[in-house]
Amino acid sequence: MTKFISSVLFALVAIFPYLSTGQLRKGADACLDKNIKTIQLRKLNSEMTDPVIALGSSERLQLSFDDLAEDIRYFSYKIVLCNADWDESSLLFSDYLEGFPEGYISNREQSFGTLVGYARYTLEIPNSQMQVKLSGNYLIKVYDSDNPEAVLLQKSFSAVEPSAIGVQVSVRMLPLAGNDACTQQLELAVEHASFPISQPYTEVKVRVEQNGYRFLNAAPPTPTFIRSSAIDYSHHNKNLYPGGSEYRHFDVSSIEYKMPRVQEISTINNVRCVQLEPDAAFKQYLYSPDINGRYVIRDERYRSESDTRSDYPTVFLSLYMGQPLKGKVYVFGEISGWELHNDFVMLYNNSRRAYELSMPVKQGYYNYKYIYVDENGVLDMRKIDACSSETENIYGIYVYYRSPTDYHDKLLNVTWVSSQGTRKN
Repeated sequence: MTKFISSVLFALVAIFPYLSTGQLRKGADACLDKNIKTIQLRKLNSEMTDPVIALGSSERLQLSFDDLAEDIRYFSYKIVLCNADWDESSLLFSDYLEGFPEGYISNREQSFGTLVGYARYTLEIPNSQMQVKLSGNYLIKVYDSDNPEAVLLQKSFSAVEPSAIGVQVSVRMLPLAGNDACTQQLELAVEHASFPISQPYTEVKVRVEQNGYRFLNAAPPTPTFIRSSAIDYSHHNKNLYPGGSEYRHFDVSSIEYKMPRVQEISTINNVRCVQLEPDAAFKQYLYSPDINGRYVIRDERYRSESDTRSDYPTVFLSLYMGQPLKGKVYVFGEISGWELHNDFVMLYNNSRRAYELSMPVKQGYYNYKYIYVDENGVLDMRKIDACSSETENIYGIYVYYRSPTDYHDKLLNVTWVSSQGTRKN
């Protein structure tokens, strides 16, 4: 039992990265420029999808970001192939890319009618200058055109190739006897009846994401049973992930009138300020529909022009807590870049007896949650909100294959499953 509890605690800590160090971490989405905001990588014309395209198809991804710097800047990019564990591949760019090794981000639009000015940049992948030739993991690295050695941001995506491999997966929301009530368990098998695999332990790798977030610090699933046509990864005490809590939300798609949960709107030093209603800790699981930690950019007045008409109000969050905690409280989600970032550390206000944070965000609908890390750097999933196996989560299962003659990890299957039923992108 002690060994099992230790494995669960490891999973609870491994779900989130450590503090942002201001450096590009292996395979992680990151931004090193404080003037660059609202970085998104989505399927073209589809807001709530993971950045995965079918190799050789007409599917495209769109990278977008805003630059709040006063002067016009010019950005370039390159695409790098990575292996299943996100180590950069040793292959030449010509082995995995068709076209040029680098390109310019030429699509730029200026904000209009906003108090905070910005330039919005967009890039479609693949495009006429650059197309990926191999399946697998990729990084888009963006840098100032005058300084190609200093990467300003990077975003990850994947290309999956058609194959005869299938995945059977389900999520057990009610833990088996002896399992922690916070955990969810994946039961999965890779089926390859028409795809011969001679060494399943070494040729196949499986990666798991929860709500689009990659478990960078977690060990990948390992086979439990090997059959002639399937590799089974199911086991009583394996593939355990913390269910966590449902995400909270706020809506600043209008800064002219109060949206739900908005307490006050004001203008200070020519900047719109939005005070949200105070939050409180949830000690019992509470179901609430969410978008699994993501956000959607939207301006209620100019919906069709939200990308360039949405302003950047300063949003004030507060979390009531009778007394300060010994560790740190973070605001977490896509809004923080899926990191425990120093810019999202809350400060305790003794007079209000609450943790507080102010942050500029682009108008839209946002999900977020509070994460507590104690003074020893250990994440506590239950300190603020209840952690439950009943929480609705979306899991992405990525299956990679590398034969002894291959030089990179091919991505042969991506399957999504909800803890409350199946789902596809």
